[in-house]
Amino acid sequence: MKVATEAIMIVVGSEGKGLARLTREKCDLVISIPISATTESLNASVATAIALFWVDQARRKG
Repeated sequence: MKVATEAIMIVVGSEGKGLARLTREKCDLVISIPISATTESLNASVATAIALFWVDQARRKG
């Protein structure tokens, strides 16, 4: 995946509604973090930390 080798920009949506439709349409890749049925949403900073961890792991593996 290109995330391991190319420059990227991470855009984080709001805690309840996520990204706006127009923002989503401009993205090359959109991911979501699965959560349990009892969890309403993740704090935006927690979601960002998870995404950054995922990118770091991908880059370490090359």
